Amino acid sequence: GVEATLARSIGMFAFALWDARDRELTLARDRVGEKPLVYCVEGNALAFASELKALADLVERRLDPAAVDAYLALGYVPAPLAIFRDCRKLPPGHLLKWKVGVLAVRRWWFPERAPAHRSANNVAELREMMGDAVRLRLRADVRVALYLSGGVDSSVIAAECVRQGAWPSAFTVSFAETNADLPSARCVAAGLGLNHEILRIGERNLSGEVERMARHYDEPFADSSAMPSLALSDALAGRYKVILNGDGGDEAFGGYRHYEHIRVKQTLKAAAAVAGWCDGGAGGPLQLYVQSKTTFRAAERGQLLNGNAAGAVFQSLLANDPFLNQAPGSALKRALWNDRHLYLPNNLTYKMDIALASAGMEGRAPFLDHRLLEWAQSLPSRDLVRLREKKILLRAAYRGDLPDHVLDRPKQGFGAPVREWLRGPLREMAADLVPCPWLDRGPQQGLTDQRLWTLVVFSSWARQWRATW
Repeated sequence: GVEATLARSIGMFAFALWDARDRELTLARDRVGEKPLVYCVEGNALAFASELKALADLVERRLDPAAVDAYLALGYVPAPLAIFRDCRKLPPGHLLKWKVGVLAVRRWWFPERAPAHRSANNVAELREMMGDAVRLRLRADVRVALYLSGGVDSSVIAAECVRQGAWPSAFTVSFAETNADLPSARCVAAGLGLNHEILRIGERNLSGEVERMARHYDEPFADSSAMPSLALSDALAGRYKVILNGDGGDEAFGGYRHYEHIRVKQTLKAAAAVAGWCDGGAGGPLQLYVQSKTTFRAAERGQLLNGNAAGAVFQSLLANDPFLNQAPGSALKRALWNDRHLYLPNNLTYKMDIALASAGMEGRAPFLDHRLLEWAQSLPSRDLVRLREKKILLRAAYRGDLPDHVLDRPKQGFGAPVREWLRGPLREMAADLVPCPWLDRGPQQGLTDQRLWTLVVFSSWARQWRATW
């Protein structure tokens, strides 16, 4: 049966199964949302696809206020929302049943049921699980490449590949020779004996690249690392079909800077919210988490939505999501939970799938193996983050396989230099796309680079897709 099969599955998928005898359609999506699945319903008809552009001509391209509100808050549109009112995304770890016009959606993966972890040797167990996750994702009848960022996660994958007798060609994206990742990536590749190629991304036609990004990403998407992700795909198009990457390592083992001193930070955020200095006062831990990620506050989003949405629509939806609101344990565990189930499946996996698929490529992320994620979820906090130390267990497990200076280096982001772009080659485009009063007063009246980038991306997308209210 479908559900027994889902329970035994490992890895990424999105599929549709038609039961001709019972005349019932089942749509299912993998646990972490590595593969997308969108659908729309009109009367007794249901249409579904892997990309929204396949459905765009079947619906009116009217913006969903809750989706726009979510985008202005987070820079992406989380499932089940979709940017168009008549469309929806099947959330990760869910299945949809459709029969005679009756639709039901429910969750089939329950990671919160993972038992507490009580192993005597966490290092050995982690290496065994990591090795199996990499082994499965090396299976291919074509050559497999590796995106080597120079950070801990991709370096661990590189070390595991070599340990298993695989030497994939490694690639690093760079916008400049001074890129802090390059020395680390070079060191790892040389130490492991990997063929290493640096893909240098020039400015090219940046306005054209922004428009191209809007074509490929079916919804407005303000993660600036989408640009280098597309550039990586372009550079490898026709050369490789499969590429490994380190997505999920930060969410599994605690790699982000906001995990440092997380309990103190959450206490201060809660106090600031109560005082009205930021959003999230009465919403609990999830609302505090979201407001810490928010690009535009609720009042600002109301201004930008210009009456098309009443109140904080997105916040209300989050408050009514029982799964996200059941984050367990300490402040650290709650932050990890929200990153795994909100940011990871709606931003990271979407970004890489769309970018690689644009060049006919498939991305594989060993850290997204659900067995590894569930196991990491059950680890004690001391194995994850301690004060400013992060990924404690992961670093300990591969100390000796990788140089200390690689394992101990601070995390570097994988973003594009939007600050320089918006002040240089994209300046005119930004002024054309965002004819906003905020841009006319002083130095953008507090409109930071990410906030301006969020509006530029939305405007470029809306023009191309001819979206309306």
